[in-house]
Amino acid sequence: MTHSPVDPFTPAVELAAAIRRKEVSPVEVADCYLRRMDGLDPRLNAFCHRADADVRKAAAAAADAVARASSPDDLPPFHGVPLPVKDFLDVAGWPTTYGSAGADRTPAAASDQVVRRFVEAGFVPLGKTTTSEFGSLPFTESEALGISRNPWDPGRTPGGSSSGAGAAVAAGMAPLAHAEDGGGSIRIPASCNGLVGLKPTRGLVARAAVVVEGLAASGVLTRTVADTAATLDVLVRHDPAAWWSPPTPRGSFAEAAGNDAPAGLRVGVLTDSPVAGIPVDPACAAAVELTLRALEAAGHRIVDARLPLPATDELVASFTTLWNALPWSGRRPPVDLDLGHDLDLGLDPGHG
Repeated sequence: MTHSPVDPFTPAVELAAAIRRKEVSPVEVADCYLRRMDGLDPRLNAFCHRADADVRKAAAAAADAVARASSPDDLPPFHGVPLPVKDFLDVAGWPTTYGSAGADRTPAAASDQVVRRFVEAGFVPLGKTTTSEFGSLPFTESEALGISRNPWDPGRTPGGSSSGAGAAVAAGMAPLAHAEDGGGSIRIPASCNGLVGLKPTRGLVARAAVVVEGLAASGVLTRTVADTAATLDVLVRHDPAAWWSPPTPRGSFAEAAGNDAPAGLRVGVLTDSPVAGIPVDPACAAAVELTLRALEAAGHRIVDARLPLPATDELVASFTTLWNALPWSGRRPPVDLDLGHDLDLGLDPGHG
């Protein structure tokens, strides 16, 4: 059978469907993205760990499963689709550095449960993507991982802390990518790279570890809402052992995304910056305005919204203290960290 060339910008849902129809092989798909990584990543620095042999082995196993399947419906929804993992989650056999030169680089003995859900859904792990040290900055420029760059303009940042995830998807080095968001680490790269980035509600995607008291959530960066919704369908599952875990939704996010919204919804809009002194870029405000006009034309009612936030100084001070204390929470003393050279939190390096 002659397969069609792989378009690296094909949405993940469509790519999975093409694999199930045997129009393209998981091996061909994996090779396509590995070649693009070879050509583009030396400049963009989106990947911090590559394990091409593991990727090709998993893709070959996925191809064998396609050949053996009696029906396409026997295959998981994203069978054979490559997906890179942010260097925050363990993947069995690969190191996890959290973007830090002070991290233990011993390969993980087992995969994080979010990674296991990706694999159960058919995804092929496609290396690890760069992140700022412990995800504490909205860009990646570190001794451990170097500088990650924006594919649209390599002189600019792809945002962060899921820097490599955003750059990889925007450059067509992956159809979608795992990302994690505590203070904007999915949403910021989505904005910087022109992608879809949804931070799931607290507890919706359960993890074995509690990250900053549930502030951080795993999700994906994609090029389409359909891909984001379909990925949520495989990630969202009630976990009775988790600290926060709502019941598994009865409906499908993918189906909901494909349906017309009920007419007459009340849509709240907020365009003011929650941080005093940091203005909203006019281009962002204009994009919101275009969206609002489209929603009004569809019959929805727009209302101004105000977030019930404390005073800006109190909000920023509380968040900054919590976020910057994370690297020292039982990991490494400040002397081992890039952040330790720049931040003074009054911590004793001898009591890290």
